[in-house]
Amino acid sequence: MGRIRITLFGSLTKVVGEKTVYVNASTLEDAINEISAKYGKEFRNRILDENGKLRRFINIYVNGKDVRFLNQLKTMLSNGDEVSIIPAVGGG
Repeated sequence: MGRIRITLFGSLTKVVGEKTVYVNASTLEDAINEISAKYGKEFRNRILDENGKLRRFINIYVNGKDVRFLNQLKTMLSNGDEVSIIPAVGGG
């Protein structure tokens, strides 16, 4: 388990009240659970659907790599890793 830097973007910063948070986690799922425990269910509901899967419009990167091409929520984290959670922006 390591200290992980999580950078939030868009509406997620309003939910949490901060742009950067630090958590101690072994997996991405652990990190999301820790943030949810600290900042409330609204954060979790914006990231995960009712089945506990990543929402399609949420992009998450671990050290610049898209977790969809890694192990998604089971992606392992190490001390010093940087995670970016970015909600997709739509419009037209």
